[in-house]
Amino acid sequence: MKITINELRHDTCYFFYKQIRTIFFISIFIAFINLIIDVFVKPNIHIISIIENNNFINAHSLLELINSMSLEEKHELLKYSIFKIIESLMSKTVLLGSIIILISSVSNSEKKTIITSICSLFSFLPNLFILNFLSTIIIQIGFMLFIIPGVLLSITLSLSPIIFSFKKHGLIDSIRLSISISWRYIKIISPCILTWMFSKFILTVFLDHIHFLNKNILDLISNISMNILFSILIIYLFRFYMIFLRS
Repeated sequence: MKITINELRHDTCYFFYKQIRTIFFISIFIAFINLIIDVFVKPNIHIISIIENNNFINAHSLLELINSMSLEEKHELLKYSIFKIIESLMSKTVLLGSIIILISSVSNSEKKTIITSICSLFSFLPNLFILNFLSTIIIQIGFMLFIIPGVLLSITLSLSPIIFSFKKHGLIDSIRLSISISWRYIKIISPCILTWMFSKFILTVFLDHIHFLNKNILDLISNISMNILFSILIIYLFRFYMIFLRS
């Protein structure tokens, strides 16, 4: 069976519009949880001013900025950075797992109760979190070396959680197969990944120039929008892998 971008785009749009209420609910719920956590977990005032004023960008170097901090400020910044990384990974993992379970249930015509779906999600999350963690480290190393390796790694590792969700392969095998399949079908997978990255960039720039809304509201809008974009990406990749298995 030949896999085409047009077919995948059509299937993705069809599924998204059919399940739009569920996808919006999942995206909004995760965004609200993030917002609540951010409200209650804050670094000290000086760290907030550094982050909000983009001093990391304006400083001559990152090392210069860190060296100018006191030991307590360095400790607070490290704790806050680790917290934000874990929060981001957890949000991505829960969203990814939720959408994968939704697609699997709809594809298999299963009518799961909310309790059954939650149990399936929580049994799936720990290993999915580890997989996301490994993939994120590899991709970030690629971006640190240069932008192009980071983009290529984002493309070639994108299928790993989808492959892993079928429960036929372990973590490492899922990563290995993702690299192999994605590289083979890079012309089909890369447009979606690049569109997703570009959409995130445009959305971030646009929201950064809105000053008449409260910061928490902007963060909520940003998180919901990012979650929806990521959900669309997952649907596209999942549909690709389903067609790949049949071909």
